[in-house]
Amino acid sequence: MIFNRLQFSTILISSILMYSCSVPSVEKGVSFKMATERKLEVSEVSYHIYFDIPREVTQSITATNTIQFQWNKTSAKFLYIDFNASAEKILNLVVNGKKVDINFKNEHLLIPTEILSAGDNEITIEFVAGDLSLNRNPDYLYTLFVPDRASTCFPTFDQPDIKASFNLELRVPEDWEAVSNGKSSTVAAEGRKKLYQFSSTKPISTYQFAFAAGKFSKAKDSTSGMTMYYRETDSSKVASNLESIFEIHRQSREWLEGYTTILYPFQKLDFVLIPTFQYGGMEHPGNIFYRESSLILEKSASINQKLRRANLIAHETAHMWFGNLVTMKWFNDVWLKEVFANFMAAKIVNPQFPEIDHDLKFLMGHYPSAYAIDRSDGSHPIQQELGNLKNAGTLYGAIIYQKAPIMMRNLETMMGKENFQKGLQDYLKQYSFGNATWNDLVSCLKRFTNKDLEIWNMAWIKSKGMPVLKYESGSNFKVRVTNDSNKIIWPQLIQYQLIADENTEIIKIDIENAEGSVNDTKLNPNIVIPNYGGRGYGYFKADELSRQYLLSNVNTIENTEARAGIWLNIWEYTLHYELNPRQTLETTLQSLDKEKNPLILEYLTNNLETLFWQLTRPENRQVIGANIDKQLFEMMSAEEDISLKRIFFNCFRKVVNSQEGISNLEKFWRNEITLGLDISEQDHIQLAYELAVRKSEGGDDILYTQFSQTKNPDRKESMAFIIPALSSDEAVRDKFFNSLKNPENRAHEPWVLEALSYLHHPLRTKQSVKYIKPSLELLGEIQLTGDIFFPKGWVDQTVSGYQSSEAAHVVRQFLLDNPKLSPNLKNKLLQSADMLFRAEKILTTESLRPM
Repeated sequence: MIFNRLQFSTILISSILMYSCSVPSVEKGVSFKMATERKLEVSEVSYHIYFDIPREVTQSITATNTIQFQWNKTSAKFLYIDFNASAEKILNLVVNGKKVDINFKNEHLLIPTEILSAGDNEITIEFVAGDLSLNRNPDYLYTLFVPDRASTCFPTFDQPDIKASFNLELRVPEDWEAVSNGKSSTVAAEGRKKLYQFSSTKPISTYQFAFAAGKFSKAKDSTSGMTMYYRETDSSKVASNLESIFEIHRQSREWLEGYTTILYPFQKLDFVLIPTFQYGGMEHPGNIFYRESSLILEKSASINQKLRRANLIAHETAHMWFGNLVTMKWFNDVWLKEVFANFMAAKIVNPQFPEIDHDLKFLMGHYPSAYAIDRSDGSHPIQQELGNLKNAGTLYGAIIYQKAPIMMRNLETMMGKENFQKGLQDYLKQYSFGNATWNDLVSCLKRFTNKDLEIWNMAWIKSKGMPVLKYESGSNFKVRVTNDSNKIIWPQLIQYQLIADENTEIIKIDIENAEGSVNDTKLNPNIVIPNYGGRGYGYFKADELSRQYLLSNVNTIENTEARAGIWLNIWEYTLHYELNPRQTLETTLQSLDKEKNPLILEYLTNNLETLFWQLTRPENRQVIGANIDKQLFEMMSAEEDISLKRIFFNCFRKVVNSQEGISNLEKFWRNEITLGLDISEQDHIQLAYELAVRKSEGGDDILYTQFSQTKNPDRKESMAFIIPALSSDEAVRDKFFNSLKNPENRAHEPWVLEALSYLHHPLRTKQSVKYIKPSLELLGEIQLTGDIFFPKGWVDQTVSGYQSSEAAHVVRQFLLDNPKLSPNLKNKLLQSADMLFRAEKILTTESLRPM
């Protein structure tokens, strides 16, 4: 048949249109639309995955994944399998026993639905594993698939509401251990390798699947059957921590079984301690991963460090019920699993530390971090919008981890503890091994209360920021919620202390509308202490006389919660330009040797660091610093309580600035003085780092001496990475910074963040300000290649330590030049830069400028 040109063109165009229709466009990542449609298509999913792991990190990992599932026939032409790696890594595809051509587009493998059967189906994919989330090291590797990273390693349905059973086989070097979610059923020798087979898991989401393999030591708890895998080489250090670690896990598990009335829902409870782990912990069912230094503490660890360890363990254990047994449907509700993990952790830890004021611990553990975000222009609601899972990592932060538990405690108070517990038990039983939304939880809670949860929901979950509360004193004391431009009501119960000469009265105000009032006050106060006890949430305005009274009398307040609440107010007044930071610094210094509560003392020393490095003019630091160094050293010498001594030591190490102070710091490093502290290898490393940024001569020698003296191989590897960021040679530091532009050099995120903290140290900001702009230009890439906390950590270490107008200008100009920066990343930057902007204003405003 002969065609003319017009006929040929018509046929060609028709063919292109037909092909375009048959291969619909698909965006990268997992969109909400795709996830919703795919959830209707597939069910009863199981994965049978095999990885052949070579010893050398440069060699590829070959793998096979056989996916079995029920297909519910729809009109869709393709079933999408997610694989966020290159198409070349897919080696072979077999669908229901027949080899099929590979059709790959925008991180998805397209399976024609015409070759699927209604009901049972099986797809086998041979592939080379993607490396992005395998975290490979010379002697070990570990996976980290939250929130959407499973598909960067293997082909899968990577969304939280398609739960599946996982059946894993790992072929590893013969001298390696391996651990995963399921029990290891057999270990078969195969030449110079061995094969681990793990039993099938209960239904879990893809982000909860995990394995680790490598040269790990093991310790087993005979009481519970738990096994701990670890890398620490100091056997005495491990032994001194081991029983506490197992005991906290046991107590957490038993408490949660009692509270929920549901027995531990998974096969086992093992955990792996990893030196380079990006987070404090990750709650993989039966296979929790922790950062090793978070659990194996130094002998001289403070009570605060022990509390943080207990909270971390309780948090991850609570996830077995809240997050793993019942999982959010979509990552916009990721806060839902985190709020309960933190909220339950606070309850769990209380009996383990009977000597601690746990209401105070909750106050100091949650409010400062939540306020730091909500006072910034980067504030956001607890529940955020999410159109695509590739952006899910940007949702994490202090609003989820710290503000949400405050909100949940308010809800528990409003409902009553017993009714609240019943609602949670109903929720867990109704959605076991399934998925649920925040609205599903609210429906369960509503069955056990007559309170209006919708008003509460609108303010605390759906709205950003926090209420600003003003008062009007007199015969009718009134509190007005003043940031309700949208008529938002923030229900909560708050307390005020009224003082009139020698008379005092504490009043409670239940905020149920935009104005709460008390009509029967006995006093006409001249002094008002807002938010007495600190339990209310918001910015509590006070008049000048009351602010000065708080500053002058905070140390006379015996009640620890009341004293802590006043310190929170003082800090907010300072950062809202209503107290001069020099006054706050002086009061803080006066309080250090008087404050004996470790929770409050650590808060004060953290504030002292900010006051000294960011809210003090550089030319005044030498004089002020000499006094601070002297006072901290004397208090450290005189203090008998080892926890308080450790807090003083940590603060001294970070703020020391005088010649005498630096000399004492070097004496600690050389073991010439200890003042009764156990100076560990990690302490010596950090002392060397601090000395390096302070000594114009000899700093490099200290670093290399410490490197040669360091015995632990993981710490030695970390030092090798960080030392160039501390070099006295600016050209070496420049080269190190430029190396971070390569994603491979950002693989060990904790190392990167520690290096950045020294690269941008306040003593080197004149040289390092040039790094700010190129660092911010990498932010979008870092969000795609880094793990969930890395973008915020990156901008924190890049901008939060500065105080100059030059640095503030660079950040503002970047925001102007990048109007299309994703809203969540913009929020992260505004949160991190908030202290920089406030420091700039304080240092350039005459009435606020420190003397």
